[in-house]
Amino acid sequence: MSFAQQLAVRLAEAAGEELLKRQAGLVGGGEVETKSSVSDPVTAADRASEQLIVDGLAAARPGDGLLGEEGASKASSTGYTWVIDPLDGTVNYLYGRPDWCVSIAVEDEAGAVVGVVHQPTTGITWSATRGEGAFRDGRRLGPVNAVGLATALVSTGFSYLPERRAEQADHLSRLLPVVRDIRRGGSAALDLCSVADGTVDAYYEHLIQRWDVAAGGLIAREAGAEVTALSDGVLAAAPELAAALAELLTPRRPV
Repeated sequence: MSFAQQLAVRLAEAAGEELLKRQAGLVGGGEVETKSSVSDPVTAADRASEQLIVDGLAAARPGDGLLGEEGASKASSTGYTWVIDPLDGTVNYLYGRPDWCVSIAVEDEAGAVVGVVHQPTTGITWSATRGEGAFRDGRRLGPVNAVGLATALVSTGFSYLPERRAEQADHLSRLLPVVRDIRRGGSAALDLCSVADGTVDAYYEHLIQRWDVAAGGLIAREAGAEVTALSDGVLAAAPELAAALAELLTPRRPV
């Protein structure tokens, strides 16, 4: 395990411990603000998790850049930038559901070099280093499930913006009749890791952010998935399934 991967794992686990400590006071109430819409929450816990990670990176890698969901931003002098989602799945976190995680990646000019996703409620950690494979708690992952549309279990997510949800419902209406079933977990990073470890066959989502997919995308890719841009989103699946899904999910254009 490289130094960067070790560092990412250590900081993700420490942030996860901090989040677990804070969760009890937030379930059913607590200090909650909103971001893009009234259904898009952010808590003091999100910010505390990001600050813990940022402080750890500043001590270990002071010249590296930073990009965090809750505002961390710093230019790189080394060619490396850490991309941080300190709490992916905040709504699940607030409701006491288990599907939330800490996601940390480090990127160079070619994309993600290391990706780590840690789920504190289960203690599971997924990780990958570019060119060296993907792992779940030390067990190598891949190849990803290669199935047809009719037997594909597909995970997705939805925007917090009402007008974008209407568009996403149109995509879903075309997909649902032709696949085995749909799952909506609430964490993009965990959905990508689910493709990597075979607990879903594919994941797609429109209107996604860089910190949502930086770590999970590398993990899925290193497990053998094709991870591609999809309009303003991302798609991950085995290559043939990805091609079939991309055709269904391409936005309709007026004639």
